[in-house]
Amino acid sequence: MVAVDQGLAAVLGAGVGVVGTLGTACLTYLATRQQAKDQGRVEHGQWLRGRRQLAYEDFLIAYERFAGAATAMEDALEDGRTEGLENLAAGLKEAVETFGNTRSRVAVAGPQFASQSAGQIATLLRGAHRSLLTWRDDLLSGADVSDRSAQLRELQGQIQLAYRDFVRDVRSILEAPPDAGGEKL
Repeated sequence: MVAVDQGLAAVLGAGVGVVGTLGTACLTYLATRQQAKDQGRVEHGQWLRGRRQLAYEDFLIAYERFAGAATAMEDALEDGRTEGLENLAAGLKEAVETFGNTRSRVAVAGPQFASQSAGQIATLLRGAHRSLLTWRDDLLSGADVSDRSAQLRELQGQIQLAYRDFVRDVRSILEAPPDAGGEKL
């Protein structure tokens, strides 16, 4: 049997201790680094969710504003009232511009499928805006406007479906649990 003197045993023991300490330090460093990355992803996800929520809320508020202005103008046109139409048209134009700005914010906030849903609504609202202005112009020129209401109603049905789809998409985004893995919606 080989005899190991006490000095060599102490040096070997210290060497094993140093290796163990360095291994533990490396593992702790790696775990802490991963934890910091995960925390950063979670915080960014929470920040992004908040920004998206604000963009979506502003979009829906602008939608309601457009709907109110469009309804006021539609009511006047259905009644054949020409007085105040220019003011109603100006209010509708302003609502369209505001809506366009909020639509851009949704596009930036994302994700892509929410932006596409918002884009569908924007396209349909521009069509409704054009339809109302054409109706106004025809009414003022004395042209036949008997089919204008039916055309607008068809557009309104499409708008309601697009609105429903947007709300569904937004809810799926906002109700999804935060993702620490860094996956993007």
